[in-house]
Amino acid sequence: MNTSRYIFITLLLVAVSLPLAAQINDTYVIPASANAAGNFGTRWLTQFSVFNPQLDYPLTVSVTFLPTGGGTGIEKTFTVPANGTVLSDNILDDLFGIKSGSGALLVATFAEDNPTVPNDVLSRSFLVTTNTYNNVKSGTYGQTIPGVWAGLQDFSSDGISAVAHGIRNVSRLGWRTNIGAVNLGRSNVTLRINIYDADGKTIMQRATLDIPGLGHRQASLPAEVDGGSVEFFVDDPSHTAVVFPYSSTIDDLSGDPTYQGPTLLANAKVLFKMGTPVMLGRKIDSDFARGIRESATRLGHASFVNSRVRTE
Repeated sequence: MNTSRYIFITLLLVAVSLPLAAQINDTYVIPASANAAGNFGTRWLTQFSVFNPQLDYPLTVSVTFLPTGGGTGIEKTFTVPANGTVLSDNILDDLFGIKSGSGALLVATFAEDNPTVPNDVLSRSFLVTTNTYNNVKSGTYGQTIPGVWAGLQDFSSDGISAVAHGIRNVSRLGWRTNIGAVNLGRSNVTLRINIYDADGKTIMQRATLDIPGLGHRQASLPAEVDGGSVEFFVDDPSHTAVVFPYSSTIDDLSGDPTYQGPTLLANAKVLFKMGTPVMLGRKIDSDFARGIRESATRLGHASFVNSRVRTE
């Protein structure tokens, strides 16, 4: 790949101060979450925090769980007080009763759940972040997995890829890296992966990982690399999926993980269609999220005690 032909979307963001509406949203994706045992004695849990920046009213927030391997999702809601926070140290168990499992989370506020709130994105906006951590007797080691909303679509159609860097996957040094993604489309897609070393040379090209419709999948990076990068491409014959890839590097000696959220990439021709800059990736919104929620099994409303989520 000739990197000189590519423009990072982040470069567009340093020239101007983003307005509030561009920094928060009413719909987010958490690409990975877990309540499961891992390799080398690790035990992974996902801490989950939602903040309501609205000063005058509470917000009802919906969370849809999309399981690893696909299948029917499940959905539940809870209410966050005005200027308040709801926190869970193990969201899959606390909200859904999942004792062992993993998947992605779609988090949104809908007009029908908040009938007294003005029906616009800014009025329903909130913040969400998660920390998937290894919980052991000696303490915890975690990686922040933030909420995002712009994903990849079919590369042959829109010419956009995503890159994560600083990747270490060297077994003799005790480093391993997983790659994964959640697919918000209805049909299966193929995630294609290129792996580059620190000098920019290609180690592996067009490795594949099949991602089920409305589901999550994770696998080991298929080649060793020390300090290199991974580029993701989506192959979607339906041209309807929105895919959120990621990578995560784990220190096998301590169980300490590092999450790498990829940055969207495009060449100048894609970025400046019709002579004006365009937003990279597909931004999901509450209308998009509603269709996914409607396909899930709805489990009702949860309460919270001292800001902690508790299933009723």
